[in-house]
Amino acid sequence: MDTTVVLVILGVAAGLVVGGVLWWRRRSREDESFYHFRCPKCKRRLRYLSRQVGHKGRCSNCSGDVVFPPISQSID
Repeated sequence: MDTTVVLVILGVAAGLVVGGVLWWRRRSREDESFYHFRCPKCKRRLRYLSRQVGHKGRCSNCSGDVVFPPISQSID
């Protein structure tokens, strides 16, 4: 086989693999539900994912520091 043909085949195969991984990751994120809580500083309703529980973040409204609460404390 010609070197150019081999490189094209490898490039297409790599593109398909990367595309498949990105599609799978996006699909798995869509399955996650959002939960809500109120910012302790400005009381704005904020949303978060279950994987964020216990992590620190910032309020998009007042830039106050927040810690994402357990799902049992979410408001919906």
